[in-house]
Amino acid sequence: MYELKNIRTADDNNPKHYVIADNGLSEAVKMAIWLQKPLLLTGAPGTGKTQLARKIAFDLFNMDAKELNGAAPFSEEPLQFDTKTTSTSSDLYYTYDAIGHFQKRHAGEGGTNLSPQPYIKLNALGEAILQTHGKKAILSNEKLSDLKSLQGFSDLADEPRSSVVLIDEIDKAPRDFPNDLLAQIEHMFFNIPELGKKINRAPDKDSSARIVVFMTSNFEKNLPDAFLRRCLFYHIASPDEDQLLRIVCSRMEPWMDNRKNGSADQKGLSESLKEKFKTVIKKFEEYKTQMVDKKAATSELLEWIKVLEVEGFFKNDVDFSKLSADQKTILRYSFPILAKSKDDLQMFVNDKIFSAV
Repeated sequence: MYELKNIRTADDNNPKHYVIADNGLSEAVKMAIWLQKPLLLTGAPGTGKTQLARKIAFDLFNMDAKELNGAAPFSEEPLQFDTKTTSTSSDLYYTYDAIGHFQKRHAGEGGTNLSPQPYIKLNALGEAILQTHGKKAILSNEKLSDLKSLQGFSDLADEPRSSVVLIDEIDKAPRDFPNDLLAQIEHMFFNIPELGKKINRAPDKDSSARIVVFMTSNFEKNLPDAFLRRCLFYHIASPDEDQLLRIVCSRMEPWMDNRKNGSADQKGLSESLKEKFKTVIKKFEEYKTQMVDKKAATSELLEWIKVLEVEGFFKNDVDFSKLSADQKTILRYSFPILAKSKDDLQMFVNDKIFSAV
């Protein structure tokens, strides 16, 4: 009954194929890099807020020395911190396994002076700050060399390296979380009380490493004014039809080439298929206006088009006023991708195209 095939490919999450269709967003990213200030991104779920950090990290990683204008090379992947309702400001930099440390000390293993370093794990922004120094510089610094025992220290590059940091869904955290970050995120330092240390990013005279910070928020609650003053802000609106077509084509072309596995002579998307995508996008936008609950986002559109392609929906002309019986069947059974409630699912099923003669 069930066909166990995987229609995902290695290109699905490859930032190489992401496209920033919003010119205003591109400019906001540019200013965040220039000013070395965090960029706070809002927008509906599925509009690509999280993926943006991966795209920018990939682009910066592939820049040559001239394009970097003296900055240290970037890591290919962003350092990501997923905010939780229980997060504290220190969690952004490191976490300390106090219970594990306590148990070891009182189990007679290592004695009562067992050091806390192995029980401290570097998190996104803490790793980025240490990476501005580089592993070699830290090991040669008497004040910092004992950090070599921290969890995650071995992942640092030997030389200074720039980083993209993503703080995802910052609005999930308690209200004190952003307030507690004000000084640290502006001046890029953090304290580890368990070691009695304050760790600053490497000064410009010693390191050319940069830290580019992106924060995402669904605006479930307002963020403090003092925190917002220290950020750049951009709202990612839902893409229009032209932007959606650019996004869909940029993601579908490598996906389809990957699935062909070299079996077809023609690479890329035909103009005919692009027109069919355009027609489906128009229908998608029509459906969105009718959805009562959560409206489908770009990520769901991409999944919908992939399933339609695999099922053979695009083999014939795509005209929603005169779909074939097979196309109607494919369409009807694809609606769970878009609908997120019983009412919206029923709305799709009741579409007049299914009753047209």
